[in-house]
Amino acid sequence: MIHKFTGTDGGARLDQFLAEKLEMSRSQVKRAVDEGRVTVNGQKVKAGYKLQGSDEIAYEEEAPYVLEAKKVAFKVLYEDEHLACIDKPYGLVVHPGAGREEATLVHGLMHRFHHLAKGSDPLRPGIVHRLDKDTSGVMVVAKTDAAYEGLVEAFQNRRVEKIYYAICRGVIREAGTIDSPIGRDPKNRIRMAAGVYPSKEALTEFVPVLAFRDSTLLRVALHTGRTHQIRVHMASIGHALLGDPLYGAKNDKEKQLLLHSYHLAFTHPITGDVVALTSKLPERMLAYIRKEKGDRCTRF
Repeated sequence: MIHKFTGTDGGARLDQFLAEKLEMSRSQVKRAVDEGRVTVNGQKVKAGYKLQGSDEIAYEEEAPYVLEAKKVAFKVLYEDEHLACIDKPYGLVVHPGAGREEATLVHGLMHRFHHLAKGSDPLRPGIVHRLDKDTSGVMVVAKTDAAYEGLVEAFQNRRVEKIYYAICRGVIREAGTIDSPIGRDPKNRIRMAAGVYPSKEALTEFVPVLAFRDSTLLRVALHTGRTHQIRVHMASIGHALLGDPLYGAKNDKEKQLLLHSYHLAFTHPITGDVVALTSKLPERMLAYIRKEKGDRCTRF
């Protein structure tokens, strides 16, 4: 469908005008402009174009996004008729978003499995929880709606054991707990932050495993599941994760985030059996450990 507007008062920016008329964000309008779906007087212009009173603006709606099965590399750690546990590779986005990614974990799940739970979003079939694009390791996905409902309830009620390994900046010798709510950073909407308003409860426990010259390998237990929780919490106490472009130090030489979902354990929502899976430390973290030759923290 194409929407047309004429006879504006003029002076307004194109992206501001369309955002108001179409009840969209300016970033959504800009993407439409960049994709050539917006014209002024039949010509392509920039999002910041200043409108004239006689301009004729045309906006073409984006074609509905259709999920298609695609072969995507990942390892299956466990599978039955109700659910599967997979080992998500580093750099793989879990599901399509505003950017309409063409090769996500969801595309791969549709290719690998005959059926997936509908889930809460048509673009996220089977997805019970997420890992960041640059976090690798164990995830559970639901193949049936009953399994999905049971797993979501287990995550919400904190009956899932989640253990990560992370390498952070600075030397830590003592175990610790970070109990600080997390919410959207009011100064930067793409970031999360600890201790802001509004926010939700977030609880993280960590134990140092190996100490290096100026960094530490941590075993981390998540008791809640907030967006970027480990990354935000560790940065909030001055120990940002290495390779973190969003919360890390500007002089960080690591090019990849050193965070891995190592262990996931839960009660099977259908059979009642305990399911416990582990994913070995990835090469990017093993290479760092070999290079730094850390000393085991003597207390642990």
